[in-house]
Amino acid sequence: MPVLDADRDAAEVVRSCPLPLVLLEIPSERIVAASGAVAAVVGVGPEEVEGRGLEDFTEGAASGALPLIQEGRLDGYETRRVLRRHSQSQPVTLWIRALEPRGPRRHALALLIPDADAPQHPLAAGDSVAVLGSTDAHLVVDRISSDVQTVFGAATQDAVGRSLFQLVQAGDVAALLATAAHCADSGTGASLTATVRIGTAPPVSCWIVLVPMLPAPSVAFALVHAAAETGDALSSAGSMARILQRFGDGVRAASTSRAAARGPAVPGLERLSSRELDVVTRLVQGDRVPTIARALFLSQSTVRNHLSSAFAKLGVADQQELVHLLSGRGR
Repeated sequence: MPVLDADRDAAEVVRSCPLPLVLLEIPSERIVAASGAVAAVVGVGPEEVEGRGLEDFTEGAASGALPLIQEGRLDGYETRRVLRRHSQSQPVTLWIRALEPRGPRRHALALLIPDADAPQHPLAAGDSVAVLGSTDAHLVVDRISSDVQTVFGAATQDAVGRSLFQLVQAGDVAALLATAAHCADSGTGASLTATVRIGTAPPVSCWIVLVPMLPAPSVAFALVHAAAETGDALSSAGSMARILQRFGDGVRAASTSRAAARGPAVPGLERLSSRELDVVTRLVQGDRVPTIARALFLSQSTVRNHLSSAFAKLGVADQQELVHLLSGRGR
């Protein structure tokens, strides 16, 4: 099948992406382009990946969610398969996301994450600000990060205690309900684009990533500003690059939000920004400053600055106190 000029631009951006990412045709799941990081994960050269089907490298039944992307009912979803690499098999989580925001959808992005249940996977932190939060089993927001002020011009109390569905405009409630139901039924994440309004601030178009938690149907979520994703994602390399960055940001942020929500309830946690929460979550799970800096593509001094800010907000003196507090040992 010939590759159009716009497709070539998209393919080149994917090939140069540092994330383990492939560009797929849908519904065939033929790999149009693959990053070098994917080739390293799969264990073959990039030229051996492109042009083949995703099923050539993975085992496991399809999730059945791809038709929902084609129909526009989901923007993306999480699925689990087994990666075949030489004579070995490895469980892998795929985040698949539609590339075209509307109209006929011919392409999707697939992000391969060998261990997606914790936020240590190699997703570089981008420039976009994600608002992180979680709900209880009634889908009432019980936590939201302080970035809500930056993104929405709202206070955390404008969201906490409200139904998740009250955060989107009326026309998007049905889509959000369907996405939350998919998460609860499948036990995997899903995403959609919706207009979010918190407090009295103007509405903002967001990519909303939901990941399920227990007890069902509670979720952790990430809200990523989607204004730059309007129009044709294949129209330019710049548009495609912004899509890729927000894709990585959204998946990373949702993973961080889920990890944070699994910990004990800590007063002041809602005062942390998403970046601070990412750093302290990694610290609690055993990473140290040099490892965190490499994982987030930050300098060690920047990581330490985030930790110092978190210390002040949570009322602790050092890393040991922080770990004890957030692991439940300091209470």
